Amino acid sequence: MKQDAQFVKDGAALATFSRPKVVTQFTGGFVPPFNVAATVEKMVETVPPKYLNGLSEIVLTNTAALPRKLRRSVTKSRKRKVRIVETAGLYHQSWHGKQAWIEIFVDNALGAPPEGWLRWMWKWGLFRDTGLREVIFHEIGHHIHTTVRPEHREKEDAADVWKLRLLRNYFRQRRPILRMAFRIVQSVFGPFYRRFYRRAMEQGVAKGWMSRAEFDESLK
Repeated sequence: MKQDAQFVKDGAALATFSRPKVVTQFTGGFVPPFNVAATVEKMVETVPPKYLNGLSEIVLTNTAALPRKLRRSVTKSRKRKVRIVETAGLYHQSWHGKQAWIEIFVDNALGAPPEGWLRWMWKWGLFRDTGLREVIFHEIGHHIHTTVRPEHREKEDAADVWKLRLLRNYFRQRRPILRMAFRIVQSVFGPFYRRFYRRAMEQGVAKGWMSRAEFDESLK
């Protein structure tokens, strides 16, 4: 808790930095189910400015916008090759005088809406934005790891750790009631809640939904 408070305090001290511009570039008739640009802007507003220094743009696009050559190209993630067309986001480091920028493939980040009775939950921003939040804060985590807080660890692990820290900051600022509700549940159910939470996180690691680094950070 004290670390989180310091996290916010440090960010507030450098409000003179300009935030990255959120740009939309959708093609092929793709229309997001909600105003993703406004949603992403609200997410970025919760990030301490010093962590955004040197990040020029966050481009919201879709996989249909990829040129044919790039659709066949691959990138590396945890020493494995991944087709760019299957990724949800990419971090582009500064190069030849051009500032760093982030590319988000919104169709991949959001995924398909759930079927059946769960579909109503997708209409609520808290659940609907989940995939987008995960990708946005993960890619900003890459920027922090590259330009502000380099660490001797696998870059995807570093981005995952920063993603969780940024998510905590986001929920503190944008979802204070929900955060308070979780704290009440923690205090009421105590050890039972902690065992349930840890087991759920372990399942996430086992099924590949989260990394070990993210698991360790989530238990702090």
